[in-house]
Amino acid sequence: MTAVPVQTRSTHPRHGISWVYTVIELKRAATRGVTLFFCVLMPIMFYLLFGSMSGMDQPDGRGNANAAMLAFMAFYGASMTAATQALTIASERPLGWNRALRLTPMRPWAYMVTKNVTSLIASLVSVGILYLVAAIVSRAHMPGWMWLAAVGIAMLGALTFGALGQTICLAIKSDVATGLIIPILLICCFLSGVFAIPMSGAFFEVLQKIVPMGGMVNLTLAMFGPNVTINDTGGMAVGDWRIWVNLIGWIVVLFAAAGLAWRRDTRRQ
Repeated sequence: MTAVPVQTRSTHPRHGISWVYTVIELKRAATRGVTLFFCVLMPIMFYLLFGSMSGMDQPDGRGNANAAMLAFMAFYGASMTAATQALTIASERPLGWNRALRLTPMRPWAYMVTKNVTSLIASLVSVGILYLVAAIVSRAHMPGWMWLAAVGIAMLGALTFGALGQTICLAIKSDVATGLIIPILLICCFLSGVFAIPMSGAFFEVLQKIVPMGGMVNLTLAMFGPNVTINDTGGMAVGDWRIWVNLIGWIVVLFAAAGLAWRRDTRRQ
């Protein structure tokens, strides 16, 4: 009797990022109400509200206080966009979507990369709309390179809080995860001084340099120079190691945590 060879490999080779899947994710992001409100409208409302306060048009460092608030709201909007984009994971897990994707030719790492690419693109859209509003209002004044640098800082925020959102949504139950992401981000905003309301006291001064958004705030203030007064948590130089340890450290830690949570996510919720 002739032995029948057993095929041990899939006829479909494994591949990386699926741009079709990325487009689908972007369409989902554009149709979600939470994305429109928290990620587009709220940064604009906060910018117009805080930017219209007395003294915001006065020179402050290399720009004016209105420009510093614009930079703050840019990475706030980008961070919120990336974090809430991770909520799609929370809705997919109970349906077994993550397990189904493991049966497709798409490699496991490509799923996480697709989520992050989608978050970055959506975050750029959020920042672009905010910049358009700022250009129409025409009250933010800073050198051209600082406008671009603020976008770069915003993308660092998107990477950080996108990874944070993915970790939360993959590590805990979906119904709990959806109620944690936005409050955690808002707490980080208040503790780091994003809304120009820094906490007083030595304890909060140390905490401001530790929380995930603290590095972005201090890098923005350093970019405006040592004389900026919008937020009295400043005083660091761009090359200060504490800024970069905060920025790079949180990105590395949170991406590692997201990767570990993804590998351990094998049960239907």
